[in-house]
Amino acid sequence: MSSLHISYEQRVTRGDQETPYTLVQLDGFIDAANYPRFESALERLVEGGRHHLILDCRGVQYINSTGISGIIRFHNQCNDAGGAFLLARVARNVGITMHLLGVTSVVPVAKDLEEAEGLLLNGGLGTAQLDGSDPESKVAPSVPVMADPKLPSGSVAMLLPSTGHFSQICKKRVESRGGKAFLFHEVSGLIEGIDAILPDLIVVDKRVSGSETLVESIKLNPRHALASVILIHPRGADLNDISGFRVWENDSLVDPFDLGNLFILTETEIRRVAKDRKLFTQQVRFQFQGNQDSIDQGLSLGGALIAKLPLTESERNALHSALKEGVDNAVRHGNRAQPERRVTINYVVDPRRVTMLVEDEGDGFDHEYYLGQIEEKDAFDRAKERMRAGGRGGLGILLMHRCSDRLEYLGKGNVVRIEKRLYA
Repeated sequence: MSSLHISYEQRVTRGDQETPYTLVQLDGFIDAANYPRFESALERLVEGGRHHLILDCRGVQYINSTGISGIIRFHNQCNDAGGAFLLARVARNVGITMHLLGVTSVVPVAKDLEEAEGLLLNGGLGTAQLDGSDPESKVAPSVPVMADPKLPSGSVAMLLPSTGHFSQICKKRVESRGGKAFLFHEVSGLIEGIDAILPDLIVVDKRVSGSETLVESIKLNPRHALASVILIHPRGADLNDISGFRVWENDSLVDPFDLGNLFILTETEIRRVAKDRKLFTQQVRFQFQGNQDSIDQGLSLGGALIAKLPLTESERNALHSALKEGVDNAVRHGNRAQPERRVTINYVVDPRRVTMLVEDEGDGFDHEYYLGQIEEKDAFDRAKERMRAGGRGGLGILLMHRCSDRLEYLGKGNVVRIEKRLYA
C-alpha cells in the first residue's frame, strides 16, 4: 500500500535578508490514495496565511497528474497572495513527469534547499539548472533532478484491448528495463495465467470486456494482493465520481495520456511492490457509500478477507464483529447517516498482525475520553448510564476493544485502527 508522510518546519532564510517560510517535507507517493492528504495539508497552510512554501521532494517516489495539478494551483495561490512556492531536491523520475506535463515552466525547481532559499528571496523567480548527466534524456536543461535509482527486476501483466503498436511498445519498454512482460487481451487469459506469472504489476485497460471486477478478484487473493494494479480509464472518465462500492486500484490514467507517464508510473510501482513484499502479505483498500447495499458489499468483502486469516473461528468472528462495529460507528456517528458520505477501509496484513483502518468523512469526536474508560472494571455499566443520559455511550468502542488486541483512534478521531495478532 502506498503511503505519504508530510512534515513541516518553520524556517528563516539565511543571509542579510531574512524571510520566514515553511519547509514542507514529503516522503512517499502522491497518488490517487494519498492525494487528499497532500491537498488538505497544503490547503491548511495556504488558508492559514503561509504563502512562502518550499516543498522538499527528496522522498517523493511518484506523483500523479492530480498531484501535479495541485502543485500548480497552490503555486498560483501563493503568488497571488504575494508569496512564493518552490520545489527542491526532486527525484529524477518525478522531475521527468513534471517536465512532461509542463510544471517546470510554471513552478521553480531548485537542486537543493540553499538554492531554493535564493529563489525564494528573488520572489520565486528564476529557474535552476540541470547537471546534464543524461544526454539521452528528453528533459530540458532547466529541470534539476536527482539520480535515478536502479530498477529492480519484475514481471508485468498487461490486459489491453488488442494487439498493435501500443501493446508492443509497452512490452519492449518493460523488457528493456530488465523486467518480464506478458500481454493479454481477454480477462479469462489473465486469470488463467496469473498464478504462473505472479506479476508485480498488472496494467488493466477498462475497455476490455469483463474487467469491471478484476481489481476486486486480484486484491482478494492473498497470492496477488500485493501486486500493483494500474487502471487505464476510457476518455472522459471522471475519477472523482465515486458512488456505491469500490475496491481501489493503486493508480489510474485516463485516455489519452502521455506514454512516458505510463512508463514512469510502471517503473515506480515495480520499485514500491519490491519493498512492500518484504513487509506485508496483503493490502486491500476499499470504499463505500452509506446506503445499505454498499455497506453490505463492504462488510461482505471484509468478512471474506478475515475468513482467510490464520486465526481460530471464534477469533475471526470477533474480528469481523469489530469491523462491523467500526463501520456502523463511521456511518451513523461519523458520517451522520448521510448516504452520499463514504467510509474507507485499509486492510493490511503482515506476518505478525492484521490491521484495519476504518475512516469516515466526519469531524471526529473526543475519542480520548472514551478510550480512557474502557479499561475500567465497570466500563459496561458506565457506558449504559451515559446512553440513558442521552449521550454517546461508548459501547461500540468497548466492543471493538474486546474483540481486538489493539484499538486506537488517529488524528481528530475519524479513523479507528483495529489490530489483531496472528499466529506464527
